[in-house]
Amino acid sequence: MRYLFLIVVLLLAILVAVAIPWPSVQQAFTALITPGAPTGACPALPPDPDYYTSGGEEAAIEAINHARTDEGLPALHLPDNYWQLSLPQQQFTLVNLERTSRGLAPLGWDDTLAQIATAYSRQMVDLGFFSHISPISGDFQARLDANPQINGHYRTIGENIAGNPAPAAGAVYEYLYNDATEQCAHRKNILNPAFTLIGIGVVPGGPWHAMSTQELLASNPFDPYTGAPTDTAAPTLHLSSALNTTATSLSLTANASDNVGIACITWYLDGLGQHAHKGTNWVLDASSLAPGLHHLMVYAVDDSQNYASAALAFTVSDGHIAPA
Repeated sequence: MRYLFLIVVLLLAILVAVAIPWPSVQQAFTALITPGAPTGACPALPPDPDYYTSGGEEAAIEAINHARTDEGLPALHLPDNYWQLSLPQQQFTLVNLERTSRGLAPLGWDDTLAQIATAYSRQMVDLGFFSHISPISGDFQARLDANPQINGHYRTIGENIAGNPAPAAGAVYEYLYNDATEQCAHRKNILNPAFTLIGIGVVPGGPWHAMSTQELLASNPFDPYTGAPTDTAAPTLHLSSALNTTATSLSLTANASDNVGIACITWYLDGLGQHAHKGTNWVLDASSLAPGLHHLMVYAVDDSQNYASAALAFTVSDGHIAPA
C-alpha cells in the first residue's frame, strides 16, 4: 500500500509539471520558498539628531545608532576606512551591518546591478522625477528585465530609491527607521533574507541634493545569475524628420545604436507625460495638435539604463507644420 501511494504521488507530480508552463512554475517557486523579511514593528522615528538641518553623514550615523537602541541593538561598528569609501560603498557597508547585526547573511556587491542603479539615479536627477517608474524606461522589473544577463536569472528582485542630503547614512536611516509611510517596504527589502546581491548608485543633484538607488536580487537556482561586464557607454541617437507634401503631417524616425543593445525608445511632445509614444517611428498629424510652438523629445535607453536624447522644435499654424 505504501508503494502504491508513492507511485500515485509521483504520477500526480509529473502531471502537474507537464501541465504548468515554466513562468507559472517559477512564480510558484518564488512564492513558496522566498522567505519574508523579519516581522515586527514598523518604525517611524524622526532622525535624532536631525541630519537634515546640520551634521550631514556623521549626524545620520548618530541617528542610526540612536534608533538602533530602540531595537536593543548596539551602536554600529564602522570599519576603519569607512569615511574613505565612496558613497555607494558606505551605503553598502551600512546595509550589511544592519543585516548581520540581526543574524542575516551579508549581501554581495554586484557591478552590473550597481551600474543599473547609478544610471537610474541619473535618470531621476536629469529628468526631474522621483518614482520606481521611469518615464523613459518603465518600472523596475521592466528595467532589470531589459538586461539579458538578468532577465530569467532571478527568483526575486527589489528596488529602493531615496533622495537625501546624506545619501549614504541618511538614506539607510530612512529605509530602516523612518519608513512607515511606505509600510516599511524599503526596510523589508534590506532585511529580506532571500536577497543575496545588491548594487547601489548615487548621483548628486535633484531637490534633495542627491539621488540613490538600490537594486537587490536573489538568483534563480534553476538558471543562476552570474553577472556581466558593466556598460557605461550611452547610446548614440539621431532624430530625422520629414514633412509630407502638404505639410499636414510630420514623420519622425529615431536612429539609435548602442554597443550592447537598445532596450526602449520613448517620445514626448511638450514635456514628460504629454503625448507619449514608444517605438522607432512616430507620425504627427497637424490636425491633432494645438496651434503654436511645440517641442519634441525622444529618448533611447540601453540594456544598462544609460540613455541619450534628441530634440526637435516645430510650429503648427492653420493645420500645417513648419520647422521652428
